[in-house]
Amino acid sequence: MDVQTAYATYFPIIREKCRRMLRDPDEAQDVAQETFIRLWQSRLRVEDPRQVTAWVYRTSTHLAIDRLRRRQSGAAPERPEEVPEVAQVGSLESSVQARQELERFARHLPADELEIVLLSRVDGLTQLEIAEVAQVSERTVRRLLTRFDERVEQLRKRGLA
Repeated sequence: MDVQTAYATYFPIIREKCRRMLRDPDEAQDVAQETFIRLWQSRLRVEDPRQVTAWVYRTSTHLAIDRLRRRQSGAAPERPEEVPEVAQVGSLESSVQARQELERFARHLPADELEIVLLSRVDGLTQLEIAEVAQVSERTVRRLLTRFDERVEQLRKRGLA
């Protein structure tokens, strides 16, 4: 699959994925474009579209995580849009709280764990799909999701989340 075909096929999907993660359409556009620039620069040539899909998902997730980590606390404007279920989302207030938690976690969690959580909780991928994208075993996916839930619980008990 060449870059032009990959771009035409996956760009809208990756841009939307990044918008959900970053809560900012302009940043999402930038990250999606950067993903395909890197795909072009990598000269990745594979015939299996699943490998291209995995590469694009993984790269865009890493780039979005980098953006989340660079944000300073409170610097991003609040947007009352759909928020990933880090906390129970039922009202605007809990949606904002869930988004703020996600940004705090992005600064303090290992990148591999955060990547798995975002693919699961934001993108809604199955554990098998996450394993393919992240190039890890399903067991590793389960372990990282469990570890994340334990960390969140500990942070909440200490009043840090």
